[in-house]
Amino acid sequence: MKILRLKAVAVLTGAPYIIYFRRLIGMTRWFGIWALSILLFWDISTGWALSLNLPETAYQGDMVVGRSDPAAEVWFNKERQAVGPQGYFVLPVPRGQKTDFRVTVKHETETLSRIIRILAYPWRTQKIEGLPQKYVSPPPEQQKRVVSDNRKVQNVRSDHPYPVPFFIRKGFIRPVNGSVTSPFGLKRVLNGKPKNFHSGLDIAAPLGHPVRCPADGIVRLVDLDMFLMGKALIIDHGLGVTSIFIHLDSITVNTGDLVRQGELIARVGKTGRATGPHLHWGVSARRTPLDPLRLIDRQFLY
Repeated sequence: MKILRLKAVAVLTGAPYIIYFRRLIGMTRWFGIWALSILLFWDISTGWALSLNLPETAYQGDMVVGRSDPAAEVWFNKERQAVGPQGYFVLPVPRGQKTDFRVTVKHETETLSRIIRILAYPWRTQKIEGLPQKYVSPPPEQQKRVVSDNRKVQNVRSDHPYPVPFFIRKGFIRPVNGSVTSPFGLKRVLNGKPKNFHSGLDIAAPLGHPVRCPADGIVRLVDLDMFLMGKALIIDHGLGVTSIFIHLDSITVNTGDLVRQGELIARVGKTGRATGPHLHWGVSARRTPLDPLRLIDRQFLY
């Protein structure tokens, strides 16, 4: 039996498609070419169909990860969102968000919209006593340092996001194994004075305990003398998602380093405004703080 094999390679969605055709006795060459053209046309049409993958619901403080076509525009709150080379994008849900999200994607003449229902989260209140008063209500000269320190952090978070989402395939792990002493979102009362909500996660650990990188990324900030935060480190995980680690005893990486999940990046300390050794780990999408605990061992792939 005579067999004819044709090989066609079409790079349509980032990966080559290999198509083989076999012609049995009696099948003409023209029929084989016709069949090839039909399958190639089918692949092109399906590969470029506009899509939008999103969760149906999200809680206050969540990080929503969606996916559309890499060539599509993603719009939310009248702002165009950063989209990675595989079509992933990130939408932060603020702690106080009270309305649902409407997300729209556009590509040429096609438009798709989805609604994400935002659910309320039962936030708690935390009272901490015994802090030095200069850390609760800093005097004017120290307040200037606080403003300067916060500006450094916000400048990193507001900078152009790295386009590759390093966290998509492997997700996040705990940077330190220990009990959570202060979860994200607590309404804090320090020395009897109401303050802003807790924007990160406090994990108890002994002084000098290793701090591991929770997800791949690039080191964007190393500062050894912040007034409230002490020794601080920021890692960019891509698409505007960053981790900040504060109150550190020492930092073992430098600005610009590419760091891998599980790599030693610092050691637990009690620098800045801290009552004892612990790790404060914060995660933000752009300037919006998110709950790090909900990211641990979460799957992001669509």
